[in-house]
Amino acid sequence: MIKYTDIQRFFFKINSIDFVRSLFIFEVVILMFSTAAAVIAEVLIYSAFIMMPRLRNRIFFGLKQPMVVMALVFYAMVSLGVFYSAAPFSESVDMWASWRKLLLIPLAASVYTDFVWKQRLVNVFIVIGTLAALLSFIGYIFDFGICKFSQGIVMEHHATQGMLFSVVIFACLVQLCLSPSSNSAVNWLLKLSAIVLTLNILFVTPGRSGYLALIVLVMIFIFFVVQRRIRSIIIVLAPLVILALLLVSPVAQKRIFKGIDEIKNYEQSDEITSMGFRIVMWKNTIQLLKCHEHFVLGYGTGGFETAYRKQVKDHKGWQGEPVGDPHNQYLRILVEYGFIGIIVFLFFIFSFFKQNIKGPFYILGIGVVLAWCATSMFSAHFTTFVEGRFLMVWCSTLLSVDT
Repeated sequence: MIKYTDIQRFFFKINSIDFVRSLFIFEVVILMFSTAAAVIAEVLIYSAFIMMPRLRNRIFFGLKQPMVVMALVFYAMVSLGVFYSAAPFSESVDMWASWRKLLLIPLAASVYTDFVWKQRLVNVFIVIGTLAALLSFIGYIFDFGICKFSQGIVMEHHATQGMLFSVVIFACLVQLCLSPSSNSAVNWLLKLSAIVLTLNILFVTPGRSGYLALIVLVMIFIFFVVQRRIRSIIIVLAPLVILALLLVSPVAQKRIFKGIDEIKNYEQSDEITSMGFRIVMWKNTIQLLKCHEHFVLGYGTGGFETAYRKQVKDHKGWQGEPVGDPHNQYLRILVEYGFIGIIVFLFFIFSFFKQNIKGPFYILGIGVVLAWCATSMFSAHFTTFVEGRFLMVWCSTLLSVDT
């Protein structure tokens, strides 16, 4: 049987900082494929900080960073929401526990102050992401599912795959233009990776969130890299070019027009559709926001599902189906935490921009924040397991500063 002292002895024998840095890299990569393995990585990260005084002491230095402060303030708000939630206590606690991903920010920020390790994380992510895209092509070409997934999908969900592949493309472009390698072979491989991943998003991975993330990330790349005199023109043209490429692809074209059709005909539909159900959820959620009693503090942590169920109890058919997520992060924050909550949440987002760091890592971090802000208009990607954790780890590691 493993004893507490044995675990302590293990952590004392290793370079604790490099060990935890490696675990964060492992979590970023494994999030693509296994939520269970990601949880194990987190347990090891928390255990390392608990066991090692050297790691614990570093957390206090990280408290000077804006994103760390606001992550803790936001989590304090989530914790407070447990005590007045409209949901059963067990459901509220479950939601509170799911927001523990916020605690990864102060932990990652305390150890990722080294340029070499930031670069290592980006490099590993690009390599694994490219290999995943190649595996996706194999599954798609030979018409078979990989593991439990559908044809060409190697991650937990097609939307997740599209979003993370978009980040890999973004990372390749930033590396090529702002941190080019002295090795020409590496630069050619980055170009090839960007092409492979772009083709995968266009012709294999049918995720509308991925399409939107790609457009936003390309616009961010142009904003930071292209000269000011032609920047405005290219920023306008780039989304149009990407949209044109998507409409050429049968896979992307089908997803886009299907979404448009679902929005236009949701009132006449006898069955639940992805976009049609979103319209109904948003309308019902807006009705919830009109309740003056919950305007300031909302319905509490995890209270959305309980409040929504009462709102639609008299609705018939699929339009009366209860849901736990309105598929809009901002509406969900407003319902659960009210006016104060959305202000805190927006300050939390803004805190990433206030990090005192410049260069490629700043662009890589901010790009993902803005892409997630865009996709969260149609989903709750700050809340979801994979996308939420990826955002917290990716941004806190790349935007952290040495205080």
